[in-house]
Amino acid sequence: MSRATILKNHKQFENVIENIIRYAQDIIVDLPHKKKKPTTDEKKMLVEALLLRACALWENFIEKEIVLLIDLDPSKLLNEFDLPEDTDVNPKLIRAIIFSDHYRDFHDIDRSMSFFDRVIVDKNNTFKKITKQRKGKINFIYKLRNYLAHYSEFSKINLLRAYKQEPYNYKRFLEPGLFLIKQKGKHFEDLVDNFKMSSINMRIIFR
Repeated sequence: MSRATILKNHKQFENVIENIIRYAQDIIVDLPHKKKKPTTDEKKMLVEALLLRACALWENFIEKEIVLLIDLDPSKLLNEFDLPEDTDVNPKLIRAIIFSDHYRDFHDIDRSMSFFDRVIVDKNNTFKKITKQRKGKINFIYKLRNYLAHYSEFSKINLLRAYKQEPYNYKRFLEPGLFLIKQKGKHFEDLVDNFKMSSINMRIIFR
């Protein structure tokens, strides 16, 4: 697998995220030329759906990234899974090795780093380039996502704790849709754009 293929994966992901942000802005901001403006409730539901889509795209991007990075140099993967050094690997086999034994998710980068370190050689490990601040934003996005996916009391408590911390400092619980459309969608744009910027940080090593 070439580095060009990896960069293509990044660029495609970044472009889709930019489109999601533009679509959200069009929904949230009541521009004068709009003939039919969505209601506040419609805006909230639509941006919540867009946030869930952005999270799904991030997870898909991460899964592709892992396979592509390992394919550049599969030595650590072969060692981790106790496979012969001369195993003829390809992206399809790599995916099967990683994902066939049990379900894995990698949206929590910090939690996943030990696994990445075991299967991706250091010089190709783009995940090391994601900053602590960007990881924090991703973790916050997934608190929103988990609440929207389950509406459980546990996920609500976790989200409220996150609201109370910097940089938001909200003292009361806000439904995700209301939070995301506040300040003309500033929260939505900042959080979803963080996915794109994380991708940009990651691909720096292949310049």
